[in-house]
Amino acid sequence: MTRRIFLRGVLGAGGALAASGLLAACGGSTPSAVSSAASSAAPTSAAAGSTATTSAAATSAAAATSSQAASVATSAAGSASAPASAAGPAPAMALTKFPLKSVKVTAWAWQSFSPDADRYIADQAQAWGKANGGQVEYDIVQNSVFTQKLAAAIEAKTVPDVIMLSNVLYYQGLNILADLTDEYTKLDKLAGGFYKSFLPGIQVENKIYSIPIESGPSPLFTRLDLMQQATGTREPPKTLDDMETVAKKINKPTAFYAIGWTLGRTPDCEGNITDIIHNDGGVLCTKDGTKPALQSDATIGALQRIKRWWDDKLIPPDSTSWDDTGNNNAYQSKRVAFVDNPASIYGWLVSNDQKLLADTSMSPIPAGKAGNFSSGAGGWSWSVSNASKSQDASIALIDFLMQPDNLEIQCEQIGGRWFPAYQDLAKKTFWTSKPQFAAYPDLITNAIYNSYPAPPLPKLMAALGEVDTGLVIADMAQAVVVNNTPVDKAVADAQNKMEDIFKKYNLG
Repeated sequence: MTRRIFLRGVLGAGGALAASGLLAACGGSTPSAVSSAASSAAPTSAAAGSTATTSAAATSAAAATSSQAASVATSAAGSASAPASAAGPAPAMALTKFPLKSVKVTAWAWQSFSPDADRYIADQAQAWGKANGGQVEYDIVQNSVFTQKLAAAIEAKTVPDVIMLSNVLYYQGLNILADLTDEYTKLDKLAGGFYKSFLPGIQVENKIYSIPIESGPSPLFTRLDLMQQATGTREPPKTLDDMETVAKKINKPTAFYAIGWTLGRTPDCEGNITDIIHNDGGVLCTKDGTKPALQSDATIGALQRIKRWWDDKLIPPDSTSWDDTGNNNAYQSKRVAFVDNPASIYGWLVSNDQKLLADTSMSPIPAGKAGNFSSGAGGWSWSVSNASKSQDASIALIDFLMQPDNLEIQCEQIGGRWFPAYQDLAKKTFWTSKPQFAAYPDLITNAIYNSYPAPPLPKLMAALGEVDTGLVIADMAQAVVVNNTPVDKAVADAQNKMEDIFKKYNLG
């Protein structure tokens, strides 16, 4: 399941933050702090080729107004102690100096898929606080309840100082985030600067409200051994037409179906189908973001492509009942040759199937009639509450976590699920030694939001979130492949559903 769909779905489901069901679900409780005892847990080994042990993890959002952020000293003043593993101590982050003067900073982070990494980052943040004469309470909040807990905290006016976010503009629209332009400008001068594709999701009227941490795009996973069998070269397909041609050569129903596109009523189907729509020239909304624009010749062409793959038995027949693990399992069990998915498959291959890993590439989704658009723009970033009484200290914590070498340690410990937000970190040996990540800089540079060609504005993203949670795109695809609904009617029906949703948000 993609992060962008999960977050838009949660935020769009009820529309406004104050929806009673959302707040009631969390009861206003706040997560407990990570225990210092967590430091006793030994990180597991990192992905193949890494010299670092797995750790690193969620961070929080940072924020701060002030020009005082410029006073945060970034020279290393030492390093935090790191938990030891059987292979030796985990790498420690270089500490930065900032006089906390007994100030306490609270930070909330999402889980990273590596519990050891999460605990390690929490320990490093706590060590930074202690070394600077203060305290950092770094809470790793379960992903399934993070949004509800933050909603409750906003309602109760108990928002943590630092918050890890993805849907930044939604929260900026609630007027709870501090202006971090000065800190962004300072950090953007380091390590080649941030990928500029992050800006539409963190900037409003030339003010920046979050500091990018990482990006996790959804590449095309390709079986290179089967590509060599079909084409004589170990190269992923460049176009959707090329992928279809190869698929027909290697397809062997009922044991093997080449194209592992998810067609179940699930968020992954929303993402898989939308990627084809974009690459064939379709869009979900108008350029100004006020109206749905799904109904077009380009979208009809994209659905006709999917229908052709289905009719030609290039897609597994059980894909219509897959959940969000379906395409992962199909690729990992060697039942398909191509899937569109985040790097979770890569992480599984590192731990479980080195041979299949060596025969796997991660590349842009092949170009359609309109070219190639990379999905999954944005990523986790740190923001700061504008109600924080410790904004300068909060910015200083983010500054520590976002020093390029420190961020690289975090991403390496997570083992590939996070790709660092600084452009020059892609040149680090950890990434260059893994051919699967060669295309990631281009994927991130060319990434678009699902609101494309409109910017990801709060009301629009909330409406698109409800489109996702309502599985409007998935239902459109199922109507075509399961119910044999004519493509133009299925697209028109989906357009009508989107128009009804947009009206609820005073769009259109």
